[in-house]
Amino acid sequence: MYEDRGKMKWNPFATAELASAHREYHSEFEFKELDSSLEQDEIKMMLSFALEMQLDIKIELTDKKIVVGNIHLWKNETLFVFKESSGHYLEIETKNIKGLSDDMYFDSYIKK
Repeated sequence: MYEDRGKMKWNPFATAELASAHREYHSEFEFKELDSSLEQDEIKMMLSFALEMQLDIKIELTDKKIVVGNIHLWKNETLFVFKESSGHYLEIETKNIKGLSDDMYFDSYIKK
């Protein structure tokens, strides 16, 4: 059983002016997507690990293209050769990587 202690209950309400200002503010607001959630050092470490373990990985590039395969070799500190699962070879710069994933290791690392 609920016992009322005689206190006034307040419910929030908004005036038409406040609601209009709120709608206008949110209609002008733009969400900007982050370029990458991973730092370049983290990307390089994950790619080196994938090369060492010969993992099949999925790479999402900044131009929204997704490639699947494994790393063939490093050409220099920021450029590597990627072998797609179709057999084609691509040269990819680490600065063009937006996301990395694989079946076992990367997802749990990224979520930390």
